[in-house]
Amino acid sequence: MKRVLFSPIGGTDPISNDRDGAMLHICRKYKPDYVYLYLSKEMIEFHQRDNRYLYCLEQLGKKLDHHFEVELIERNDMKEVQIFDSFINEYRDILNYIVKKHPECEYYLNVSSGTPAMKSSLQMLSLLMDHKMIPIQVSTPVKKINPHLEDHEEYEVELYWEFNEDNDSSLYEDRCIESKGNNLLDQIKKQIIINHIYSYDYVAAMTVAETLVNPLSENVLSYLRAANWRLQLNIYGIQTELKERKSDILPVRNEKYRNIFEHILNLQIKLRKEEYVDFVRGLTPVIMDIFQIAVEQCEHLNYKDYISKNRYGVDCWDRDKVYKNPRLRQALERFFKDHAKYKEMYSSNLAPVLEEFSDNQEIAVLSKEIRSIESKVRNLPAHEIISVTKDWITRHADGNTPEQILEKLKRYTMLLNIGIKKEYWNSYDDMNALVVDMIKRE
Repeated sequence: MKRVLFSPIGGTDPISNDRDGAMLHICRKYKPDYVYLYLSKEMIEFHQRDNRYLYCLEQLGKKLDHHFEVELIERNDMKEVQIFDSFINEYRDILNYIVKKHPECEYYLNVSSGTPAMKSSLQMLSLLMDHKMIPIQVSTPVKKINPHLEDHEEYEVELYWEFNEDNDSSLYEDRCIESKGNNLLDQIKKQIIINHIYSYDYVAAMTVAETLVNPLSENVLSYLRAANWRLQLNIYGIQTELKERKSDILPVRNEKYRNIFEHILNLQIKLRKEEYVDFVRGLTPVIMDIFQIAVEQCEHLNYKDYISKNRYGVDCWDRDKVYKNPRLRQALERFFKDHAKYKEMYSSNLAPVLEEFSDNQEIAVLSKEIRSIESKVRNLPAHEIISVTKDWITRHADGNTPEQILEKLKRYTMLLNIGIKKEYWNSYDDMNALVVDMIKRE
């Protein structure tokens, strides 16, 4: 397989301190078939003065009995050689051009010549390009910063070549290091994982985590998986994953109340992700649950005395039992003239019961408001393919924005006094912060 080298040219090229500069040293070891030299304005002037770069490559080719096909990329207008943004896009275009011109080759990048901006751009691109690019670092002969002893203005290239100690096999030392870039790439990927976590996209976070060279610990991965189970409302999955540590992310202990709390939190995440159709579809189950708890708390109505289960095990209002309570019957039939319309227990027939029997006036009022909102926004998206936006919800929900609807649900839940504290509503962000902190400490 043929080899291609792309190399910026720096102040120590082609020879410095009686040793190969980075470009020449890479060519000596890897013997690329094609060499692309990137020259800034200053390097072009040196090239035009004495042909130093091509001369040394020609002499090296003779010594190695190898032909280097060299192409110069001259940038006379390149003066701001220290600015990273000047190179990252241009180098990407150049590398794509090289790949297109020389397909199915091995591609090498000199990340030791040129300015820091040039080097870092190539190091970054070696990680981001679609094709494999091998970045090569070349250490100095003295293993520290090269002292620049050469007079670049009076550079006697033939003399430098003659006294280049790397031409002597007894003095030659391979100083090339293939930079794996694993640590840098992992750091970039970890930040991507963190961004996905903050966006509540735990599947994407886990997918990126699988590509890390140095994987995350099983402890961190277990929390990531648990976060994803939580978003799916899979409490069993969380318990299986975290066991006794589940309380780290699940603040509500009572199973029934926890399910309601987690469902409302799930709606909160759907709002933040602007998943309005799923938000609307998720209203009915949680409204039914909180209404049922509110009915259970009515001091002057033991609703269980008036229900029976149908053959499917669903709670239904029992007509004969309801008729024994004129107040309950009147509350229901004020809205439903026919008993068949309110036989099964739904939020639609719990709301009038709460208006009549709730001991908390705010709950009674909120029950009516929430039921009205549900009836106006739920049915259409459930039965037709329509675009549900924030404005659509606001128009159909008595002027309530999705955020205001969510706040009504939170307020209602707090009024039930079921052990949900105000600070619990930040539970997802607290969980994310916990996982991110674990990742940063690894």
